[in-house]
Amino acid sequence: MSPTTDRIAVVGGSISGLTAALMLRDAGVDVDVYERSPQPLSGFGTGIVVQPELVHYLLEQGVELDSISVPSSSMEYVDALTGERVGSVPADWRFTSYDSIYGGLYELFGPERYHTSKCLVGLSQDSETVQMRFSDGTKAEANWVIGADGGASVVRKRLLGIEPTYAGYVTWRGVLQPGEVADDVWNYFNDKFTYGLLDDGHLIAYPIPGRENAESPRLNFQWYWNVAEGPDLDELMTDVRGIRLPTSVHNNSLNPHNLRQFHSKGESLFKPFRDLVLNASSPFVTVVADATVDRMVHGRVLLIGDAAVTPRPHAAAGGAKACDDARTLAEVFTKNHDLRGSLQSWETRQLQQGHAYLNKVKKMASRLQHGGSFEPGNPAFAFGLPKVDEPSVVTNS
Repeated sequence: MSPTTDRIAVVGGSISGLTAALMLRDAGVDVDVYERSPQPLSGFGTGIVVQPELVHYLLEQGVELDSISVPSSSMEYVDALTGERVGSVPADWRFTSYDSIYGGLYELFGPERYHTSKCLVGLSQDSETVQMRFSDGTKAEANWVIGADGGASVVRKRLLGIEPTYAGYVTWRGVLQPGEVADDVWNYFNDKFTYGLLDDGHLIAYPIPGRENAESPRLNFQWYWNVAEGPDLDELMTDVRGIRLPTSVHNNSLNPHNLRQFHSKGESLFKPFRDLVLNASSPFVTVVADATVDRMVHGRVLLIGDAAVTPRPHAAAGGAKACDDARTLAEVFTKNHDLRGSLQSWETRQLQQGHAYLNKVKKMASRLQHGGSFEPGNPAFAFGLPKVDEPSVVTNS
């Protein structure tokens, strides 16, 4: 059947927003993307584990998986203080970076209808249209709005008043270039996903592609710290200007005291982890938080990805979930006669998947952040999205 003739606006121009917009545009739908950032986005080099849902669209467009990811052969589990080996399992995961995935999608979509500096402040709807209001004083209108504006979603907050709930810990992130650590440290982490287990948190490390195809791979790591909500968290999230930031403090804004604390704590780690922490040139810190909804369809406004269900990162499929939301929603708009009925079916399936995934990563966190048993190869802790019982949302009747 023909795609909808309605005009669709996507609020949020990250990976899920671009995936939805591209699939809709490919089907002939009139679509615009509104992004709050003043320029195309950057993930500061952060790593992502490749899941089929994450790269589905790019591979369909002829992008070679080898050009945006690097391979591995095992998952390693070690004590991050002593280096004692806890276990090892064969694993052939591939690793990519935010910049590789976002950059590929943005290049395909192009800048013409990707509107930057569009920070949503309000929206309202009637039976036919949705009106959007932005902080620069401009307005826009569409027949449908897809809220893809991430974990701190303004769309979700305006609709439901829901904001993410702090999970009790933060993550420090860093990326290292070849030559920034000794060869033996590089080889320790190369070709594998490594868990560094602690009684009060954990680390992960794995290789990711270089910024350009010709560049050598980099090493990506995260270090999860338990930090009590209140003064301790407020101090950590206060930047060099004295402003308490809600989500992330990037390297150029880090309070020097907090950076010294990061390095000081890193001194106690097993040497390979210690060298990652001490030699990362631009570490930054981000709070870990959860949010969830009971509905994704709100009249003519639809929530996808982290704007619907904001999960913790431990099962390496948050981006995959967002892209699956986007792909299946685009198919609803382009392949169904009964749009309203199909949206209800889509909502049921995606919520089942999102809620199951959120429960899974919370259980993983209860072990990883508090010294619980985290058995190598335990299928309950496997990367990826949980299976759902609901059938495909796409009907051709």
